[in-house]
Amino acid sequence: MFRKLRRCLFDILLAPEIFYGAHTRRSNLRRYVVKVVSLIILWLLLVAAVVYYEVREEINQHSSIGLHENKNPAAIGRIQASNIPRKIWQLYLTAPGRDSSESSFKIDTKNLADTVSWLAHNLDYEYKLVGNEKYEKIVDQHFKKDPNSRAIFNTLGNYGMKSDLFRYLILFEEGGVYSDIDTINLKPVDLWIPEKYRKDARIVIGIEFDRLDGGDWSEVHPDLQFCQWTIAAAPEHPLFKDMIKHSLSDLNKYAIDHNVAFPDMKASSSEVMKLTGPAAWTDAVFKQLQHYDHELTTLRNLSGLTEPKLIGDILILPIDGFAMGQNHSNSTHDGSIPEGALVQHEFRGSWKHESKKRYIA
Repeated sequence: MFRKLRRCLFDILLAPEIFYGAHTRRSNLRRYVVKVVSLIILWLLLVAAVVYYEVREEINQHSSIGLHENKNPAAIGRIQASNIPRKIWQLYLTAPGRDSSESSFKIDTKNLADTVSWLAHNLDYEYKLVGNEKYEKIVDQHFKKDPNSRAIFNTLGNYGMKSDLFRYLILFEEGGVYSDIDTINLKPVDLWIPEKYRKDARIVIGIEFDRLDGGDWSEVHPDLQFCQWTIAAAPEHPLFKDMIKHSLSDLNKYAIDHNVAFPDMKASSSEVMKLTGPAAWTDAVFKQLQHYDHELTTLRNLSGLTEPKLIGDILILPIDGFAMGQNHSNSTHDGSIPEGALVQHEFRGSWKHESKKRYIA
């Protein structure tokens, strides 16, 4: 249609010349003037029509693009309502005693086999795999006015502790999702928070151990423990600030009590759990939960969850959310993937075997 309009316009522009050649000197001047004026008016109308249709076509194209990109209004609402930034963080540190320079740093691709699931399920998310150099830059930036805390982060000899501290720091600074590299993402992060909680939830956590009617375990909380291999959060949540503060205080105390420097700290698995790991994390989370709900008196108040529960701005997932596949705590372990499972943990725990593995994740 637009080509026909342009062709018609071209013919009209030539019309006065043709018209003039076809008349003799005896032509009526008045008729000539009328025709010329008519042609000019018609030409202007056609120009206006062409401009109108071209503008309308461009608007329609933009509208079509917008509708194509946002063809699922429910999904748009979900994304806009979530407080969790669209970022995924994973950590890959070189073990103590190894050269971590750029020239010698080689990644064992077997250790990163599960990261594909995070990329595939979250195409529009910003994904960052952090190594030693980036770790130190993030720490230096956050603690540039606090050299003591910076020194603890950077000189800790136990890389399990370094990994623990990093997740709390990066989620406080940037927010998003942190997950260990031995985890498999089963569902897109956009689907983790139920619709009714999306506007209020600012942290998503899962249960690692639930005693229920069984016995307690030596290295975990006797009643219930939250996992920290996967955490989703909005930035600057006070829970992480409190967790970092208490972890650094406990590490200082441990160094003094054991008369050991941070680079030489050789804490046991149980000590790591209680100083910076899931036991310490559970204490910090429960303290924050009690701040929101004064009726919470013990972790057993949260035992036996079968659906997500929001307390304040912390969303607690049932055991299968982040911890399916375990043979305890009513975790599904029959080989199937339950509907509520969002993450599967492989429990490779490379930080527990630092003397045997080159890379710590």
